[in-house]
Amino acid sequence: MKNLIVMLFVGLMLNTGIAFAHGDHKMISAKDAIQVAIKVTQKLTFKDLGYKVGKLDESWKALTTEEFKLYAAQDNRYKVSAFNKDNNKVIYFLMTMSGELLQLNSEAKF
Repeated sequence: MKNLIVMLFVGLMLNTGIAFAHGDHKMISAKDAIQVAIKVTQKLTFKDLGYKVGKLDESWKALTTEEFKLYAAQDNRYKVSAFNKDNNKVIYFLMTMSGELLQLNSEAKF
């Protein structure tokens, strides 16, 4: 009985490990990439997430979807820009086509 429980436990752990290692890596659309950038921008108004732009001021909360644009889609990456007309600043997001944010800065140099 003990061996059966151990084998069941090991089998479940191997199955779960594979699921985590090979999660859903589907490609997102450009529209979805913009939504990722919007969510990150909102988070950056509360906290510095470790990117070059640091914590953003409150004016970034007021940005609408129209201020976010697909800047480029190349090399299996999306580049999204966000323009804040209140302070005349632009930030750029570099993300994988599965939606993982890689870099964020104000120069569009990645």
